Amino acid sequence: MSNEKELDEFHKDHPWPEKEGIESLFRFSSFDEKKLSRISTLFIDLKLYHSLPVDFNDPFECKPHFNWPKIPGKIRAIREHLIKVAKKNGLKRKQAETLISNQMSRPNFMQETITDATMKSFSELRICCFTTKKENLLFWSHYGNSHKGFCVEFDATKMPIAYAFKVKYENEYPEIGYPRPRDARGFKPALIKSKSWEYEEEFRTIFVPNIERQPKNDGSSLILNGDEINNVYFGAKMLEEHKVKLLKIIECGPFRPEIWDTKLSKSDFKLEFKKYVKSKA
Repeated sequence: MSNEKELDEFHKDHPWPEKEGIESLFRFSSFDEKKLSRISTLFIDLKLYHSLPVDFNDPFECKPHFNWPKIPGKIRAIREHLIKVAKKNGLKRKQAETLISNQMSRPNFMQETITDATMKSFSELRICCFTTKKENLLFWSHYGNSHKGFCVEFDATKMPIAYAFKVKYENEYPEIGYPRPRDARGFKPALIKSKSWEYEEEFRTIFVPNIERQPKNDGSSLILNGDEINNVYFGAKMLEEHKVKLLKIIECGPFRPEIWDTKLSKSDFKLEFKKYVKSKA
């Protein structure tokens, strides 16, 4: 399959929100008075923090299986790529060929070296996770600190949020080839999760720090423009004093989102959202 067809397949499996008819993506957060700087970073500094895979609660994150090919043609392609890398590092063609031939002749040396390098590159990805529904009770419990936190609604029609890829849920463990594609296909193993997580309906923005042609970032956060946040929802059990403090932070920045209270339905296992009215007490 050609690179162009592979890229088309990638975008079919991991479409951007627009292709799915999605205009908003949601991100849940706890409210920790000892870490207000993290909230200020988003609402005032316009920096959307992206975590490293090691910080996620799924231990399988970004750990694809590298399959060393047994087909001679593919092995030759890997050998030629490694020779090109060696030449870029200053070796002449003959020197590079000798070096790579010697390394590939050592049992498992090259496979292990490539596997280690691949795992390291995935461990350095920066990822931010979103979901498609603010009503998700499990999200409010797991990521919204048992409904004591808040939820931010991002405009998925505006960059860089529009750049989010849809996660695909499969039973098969993700594999990675070598060399890793330099376009969006290279993110594929970071966009495949077990079907156990399917309820999350997740989208992800991803970038590689210190690499050209990446969305504007500071190495750990994407830089926002100041118009990507449309609504903020207070959790059903969020303390009033925390709501007030969060509002003060929001007011110090450029975003002007609508503010909502979340209430528990009295007749269903559902949440209801009403415009926030500041307490007079």
